[in-house]
Amino acid sequence: MSGTTGDQFNTTEHDDEKFVDLVLTDKNLTGHMFENCVFLRCKLGAVNFSKTRLSNCTFISCDLNNGIFKYARIRETSFKECKLSGVQWIYCADFTNPSFEQCILTYSNFSGLKLKKTSYFKCNLREVDFSNADLLESDFREADFAAARFGGTDLRRADFRGAINYAIDPGENKVRGAKFSMPEAQGLLIGLGIIID
Repeated sequence: MSGTTGDQFNTTEHDDEKFVDLVLTDKNLTGHMFENCVFLRCKLGAVNFSKTRLSNCTFISCDLNNGIFKYARIRETSFKECKLSGVQWIYCADFTNPSFEQCILTYSNFSGLKLKKTSYFKCNLREVDFSNADLLESDFREADFAAARFGGTDLRRADFRGAINYAIDPGENKVRGAKFSMPEAQGLLIGLGIIID
């Protein structure tokens, strides 16, 4: 469906559909179910996805800034080159195996979530809250972490190669086996109170 404004959402179940250039800013999609759907260049900012199910869906170049996902169930869904600023993922009822690639996730909240092996490849993660999250073996390569928060976070075997602007205290986070690259790996020393010239 191309260039539509939402008339096709009179039904709540959507299987194997493709939505292109859809404009639904501020709309209410509470309780809808999307399975194997593709969203391409859609404007979905501040859309209410509460109690919505997204299973095996793909979002490409979509604007989902400030989307509301309260009690949503999101499984095996990927986001590529999407804007997802301000999303409070912590209110999802189920958030299983998402992936993010080259997305803007600024001001998002992943605190306390179990997101093992999640990809955040080349994402903008400025001021994102990862406190107490389980991010074991996650892919953070080439991501930007300016002012992102970590505390009680499981980052074991995560890949931070090429990532920038992170400040992770190994005394407050699990980092064993994580991969970092220089010179950014100096961000691991911030919690130690030492000065490097």
